[in-house]
Parts: sequence; structure tokens; C-alpha cells
Amino acid sequence: MYSEITAAIQSTKTAIELVKAAHGLSNYSELLTAVTAVQIKLTDAIASELASQEKQAALAERVRELEKQIAEIEDWKSQIQRYALFQFPTGALAYALKPGMENSEPMHYLCTACVDKKKKTTLQPKGRLLHCPECDSNIAMRDAQPINVNRSGGSWMSR
Repeated sequence: MYSEITAAIQSTKTAIELVKAAHGLSNYSELLTAVTAVQIKLTDAIASELASQEKQAALAERVRELEKQIAEIEDWKSQIQRYALFQFPTGALAYALKPGMENSEPMHYLCTACVDKKKKTTLQPKGRLLHCPECDSNIAMRDAQPINVNRSGGSWMSR
């Protein structure tokens, strides 16, 4: 009988250990579940951080582009302030270099169509015309002289 009681006590101890082990196992399982949840949240946070850094880099690049555009606009404004709109006797318009703004440059004219496109193109003389090599436009500087027929020789001549 003593051996039966000892066996019963041993069985009870084993059962208690199994229950403790099972309880520890469920705690371990809960711990693993909690660690996995934390790892998932950490992974999401890292992905969000990377996305945020990409957006920040894109915004920084955009700021650099806008600053460059502002600098170009300010440079253009300072360049074009050296010129004034000039009307030739024919009524044609061009931008003329203002007196005192030469900076060792000779007097010259800029094409109005090119200036409107923020391009500084110097008009070149071509007979009675000023020619724009960029947009291929021509500006008459003076009125054309009338053409008369020389009745004696039958040829065309200009005065």
C-alpha cells in the first residue's frame, strides 16, 4: 500500500509538473505571439520610415529645382533690365540696350519674340533689316524706298 501511495503521489507530482509545463507552454506561446506582433509593427514602422525618407528626398529635390528656377528668373530679370523696348520708324519693335548699361558691349538690339521666350538673341544687320538667327524673324529698321520704273531703259531701279 505504501508503494501505491508513493505511486499516487508521484503521479500527482507528474500531473502537477505537466500542468505547470502546459501553463508555461501557453505562456511561451503567448510570448511568441506577442514578439511576432512587435516584429510586424517594427517592420511596418521601418517601411513607413523608408517611405517617409523617400518623400523627404523627393521634396528636397523639388526644392532644389525650384530654387534653381528662382535663380534663373532673377538672373533673367537682372539681364533684361539693361534693355528697353525700342520702336523703329517702321513701327517694328526690338529691345535696345539702355545708355549707360553697355558694360563694354556695343549698342545692339534683342529680338522681342525671343525675349518673350526668355532667350537673349542679338539681332544681326541684314541690309535694311535686322535678322534674328534664333527664330529667323526680320525687323525693318527703315521704310523701304519706293521702286520706280525707268521708262527710258525699261529696267527697275530704286532711288
